Amino acid sequence: MKHIKGIIFDLDGTLVTSSLDFAAIKHEIGCPLHEDVLSFLESLPAHQQHKAREVIHRHELLDAHTSHWLPSAQTFIEKCFEEKIAMAIVTRNSHQPTRVKVKRNGIPIQHIVTRETSKPKPDPSALLKIAQHFHLPTEAILMVGDYKYDLQAGRNAKMPTCLINYEHLPDYADLADYTFPHFGLLHQAMFAG
Repeated sequence: MKHIKGIIFDLDGTLVTSSLDFAAIKHEIGCPLHEDVLSFLESLPAHQQHKAREVIHRHELLDAHTSHWLPSAQTFIEKCFEEKIAMAIVTRNSHQPTRVKVKRNGIPIQHIVTRETSKPKPDPSALLKIAQHFHLPTEAILMVGDYKYDLQAGRNAKMPTCLINYEHLPDYADLADYTFPHFGLLHQAMFAG
């Protein structure tokens, strides 16, 4: 993994905890359980979109105020800074709850993309813009996340992908080039030796 010069992180479930109850959100906005919340949101008429956005925002904000670092994530970020690895966050969350999470946890990553400023993952647009901003080829940037949308976005951007923070390998683990149950193991793989 010595070829990695940049890392794009998901936020929820990757760097910090998430207590978002997607079943409750879907129930409240009338989204079928099998559908993606953001795709469903975009399919709604404008007047319904506004109400649904308020519901999602409320849930995201409550979650943001209780978030905390996941094990070994902060140490990994600090080592990346020390090694001058370019870092960014791409999240499907909205701007304000993302800022609350970043400030609450003292996350020192400055380059942050939320769903208001780019198409949400698995669309690769945000990842490709970050690669341009970092002046790095996509194959030198690792997309690190805990869910299939993170890995799909990385694949769509032609970036190596890393699945992190799991107890059991999920059925979408085949989308990952690297799999680590926690950041401690990713830290060893990138920086040991």
